[in-house]
Amino acid sequence: MFCCTPQLDEPCNHQVAPNGDVVLLLENTNAPFAIFDHANAPTSTNTGNGPSFSIGSVTYLVSSHHLKLASPVFNAALTGPWIESTRPKGGCHRINIKDWDAEALLIVLNIIHGRNSRVPKTISLEMLCKVSVLVDYYHVHEAVRFPSLLWVCGLRPSVPETYSRDLILWLCVSWVFQDDEIFKSVTGVAIRDSTESVPTLQLPIAEAVVGMSQKHGFAALLHKYINVIIR
Repeated sequence: MFCCTPQLDEPCNHQVAPNGDVVLLLENTNAPFAIFDHANAPTSTNTGNGPSFSIGSVTYLVSSHHLKLASPVFNAALTGPWIESTRPKGGCHRINIKDWDAEALLIVLNIIHGRNSRVPKTISLEMLCKVSVLVDYYHVHEAVRFPSLLWVCGLRPSVPETYSRDLILWLCVSWVFQDDEIFKSVTGVAIRDSTESVPTLQLPIAEAVVGMSQKHGFAALLHKYINVIIR
């Protein structure tokens, strides 16, 4: 996922940190997200295939200081004596990443860099789930904690009461952001309505929670994990 190389002096699509020293190069942007097989869920009408194409690459000029403070993943990628030795004079390092949603990444980067006026007050469930995937991958839960509370609060009335793709998105969101009330609600619906293992849709949902084929086994695991994931 990561590749740090010197970056030539060229304009970036998003100057998150105007005096930044790192360029994030996002490739294969807006790849299909959380594809859902609706054949196994008669209550769902949204397969969530999303765009079936890439819009190319997007670049973000960012600050290594902010990235390292917020994310242990970025800290590991940007720490070491080789970093300064490979940095061109007056230039930036480049980190290659891929497959993320360009808008979701920009939201997370704006939060990390304290650009609060550029952080949306409300977002869709789809975007919230995309953000949660980034939060989980880069371990930036603490940095995104406050805006995530606002987003979840605004969307809470829309938590589904039937098994669907949206339900699985909410399972991911509640897992990543540790919302016990929503987690209990959506897993309860999944136990009641699903006829087989609940798919992860390649989202950061613990396999131990969704991988059971028998409802009673799933319910037992749910009881076990409620107190583990909610801190």
